Amino acid sequence: MLRFSVLFLLLVAAICPVRAGQSIYSRADVVATSEPVPLEDMANGWDGNYRSGELAFADASFILGLSADINIAELDLGRIRIEREQRAYYYMSFHKDTADFYRALELGNRLTGNKKLDLRVKQFDAVGLSTGYTSPEFLINDIHFQIGFDLAAYQVRHFQFGNIRGVAEFGDVESASAVIDYRYDEDKILDHQADVDQGRGMSFSADFLVAYQQWQGALRLRDLVNEFQWDNGAFTQGCVNIGGGAQARCQTDGAGEGVSGQGNIVEQIPVTANAKLTHLGADISVYGMRHDRYYRLGFEKGFKTELGRFALFLYHPRLFGASWQTDYFNLQIGADTLELSEARNIQLNMGVNWHW
Repeated sequence: MLRFSVLFLLLVAAICPVRAGQSIYSRADVVATSEPVPLEDMANGWDGNYRSGELAFADASFILGLSADINIAELDLGRIRIEREQRAYYYMSFHKDTADFYRALELGNRLTGNKKLDLRVKQFDAVGLSTGYTSPEFLINDIHFQIGFDLAAYQVRHFQFGNIRGVAEFGDVESASAVIDYRYDEDKILDHQADVDQGRGMSFSADFLVAYQQWQGALRLRDLVNEFQWDNGAFTQGCVNIGGGAQARCQTDGAGEGVSGQGNIVEQIPVTANAKLTHLGADISVYGMRHDRYYRLGFEKGFKTELGRFALFLYHPRLFGASWQTDYFNLQIGADTLELSEARNIQLNMGVNWHW
């Protein structure tokens, strides 16, 4: 697939108008956060440093692309791009009681009180091909405007979507009862065996830029409209009760009741909004991001040097870092600690851009 993508991009580059400015680029974009435990423990077990939390989120993309200016008869018509993307997406939100319960379950500890089980998960791995367009700048009353969009088509590999709601009662951590609505290609809860074909998906994203004198504002809405579908996705709907006691969600003790099967499954993910306001003269920016219940606010100060632009940034919650950018390379890395194995927040952006 990668070989085909490279050949395809080179072919497009060969047939683009000679007078158009072109570039071939690759980049990696990663944002990841985990409130209850470090990111490493989120993947390998909650036996490390713990504090109560309500979400975990990761969105990572590796992109190979080609872009070209559109110039016809000396008229600037904007810029088009074609990109091949590998994407891994994960979002899990839960009640603080649910985090406490899972921590106790991992360590085999007894519960000191009843715990509410309320968890929602959205996860997939995908390969995609997208096309995009950015308009030329246009002027209205001394205010510069620019818009853009991207439309991506995905082939979706592994996926999990679902929610769990129930209760774990005081005492034995394995005394729990919950209602489950779970869609997947591989069952991580009850080990239901299913042969699921790869799914498909689409996502529409939009960009807006406004500039006036020394001020510039930018807004990106990723996955503004999106849909992911599997024709024979696996699902489990029902209730599991293991010594649930008086507050049990179902009556069958030591087992579950419900149905598992395969059928048409359609899912969506929340939009990710990124906003940035910059004073160009001072090279100072304020930044905001939101993805459902996850948000981030920050500040960045840039410095122009002979080696490119360097910048330092500080984001809430708990993220600090630095970046370096030239005409051909860029690198941005941030975390909440210098000991990356203990990091709960990480941001990484790096890329190479060859243009002519």
